[in-house]
Amino acid sequence: MPINDWQFWIVTLVTIASLWALKLVLVPKKKGTKTTLTVGGKPVEKKGKRKSKDCGCS
Repeated sequence: MPINDWQFWIVTLVTIASLWALKLVLVPKKKGTKTTLTVGGKPVEKKGKRKSKDCGCS
């Protein structure tokens, strides 16, 4: 690798900038909006907070 060549460093910087720009375009940003899970219009309780052992499967 020609580390002492100025053209090597220019091409390296352009490549890094191109990869960074490509990442910005392709990787989605996290919105941070949380929603609750509902089944039939009623919110579903968290797994550890069930009041009864009836799963409603019958």
